[in-house]
Amino acid sequence: MDKEKETEYWIVDDVTYQNLQQLKQFVDFVAQLPSTSECHKKNAEKVKWLIENINNPENFKTEWNTCIDIFDPMIQNGAYGRNFEKNKGLYWKRWTIWFEMESLQISIVDEYADENGYQDEKWIFDSVIYFNKDIGDKRVNGDTDFSIFVKDAFNFKNYITEDLNDVETEIEIYDGILPEKEKEFYSVTVFKY
Repeated sequence: MDKEKETEYWIVDDVTYQNLQQLKQFVDFVAQLPSTSECHKKNAEKVKWLIENINNPENFKTEWNTCIDIFDPMIQNGAYGRNFEKNKGLYWKRWTIWFEMESLQISIVDEYADENGYQDEKWIFDSVIYFNKDIGDKRVNGDTDFSIFVKDAFNFKNYITEDLNDVETEIEIYDGILPEKEKEFYSVTVFKY
């Protein structure tokens, strides 16, 4: 019997599956950054295993994310920084892989604030893959060349400026209530470059 017929989920095709494997490079990269806490570094192997096994619906109950965020809290909170005109109000740039609610989103997003405090986003890379069979639309939406995402993330330091220089990295796994001793898992380190 066909594996997909036995489950309520869509199973990724071979081409999509192979393309997604590139994301493990991003996880390895984030794990070696000095801004990644030891607790988060420990999650890298499991997240890579989840990517490796993204064609197995038994793993869809585990939600996870891996990200690099560069931000400027001054602009984000309404003080427009020393170089507002030069940076055009860019206060947050993020590279994110997020698996939750039976979907996987891979994105690069710039967030801006103008001098009046209005905020806007520019999606540089955006891909969503839906695994729930009830979704009637395309399964793979948006960008599909994940090497572009990985290459840009590897060069994140090129986006650091005098103001945009706080870096936060995460490799998180959410698979139920954590024991008390693992609460530190949620802590993140903000690293100044």
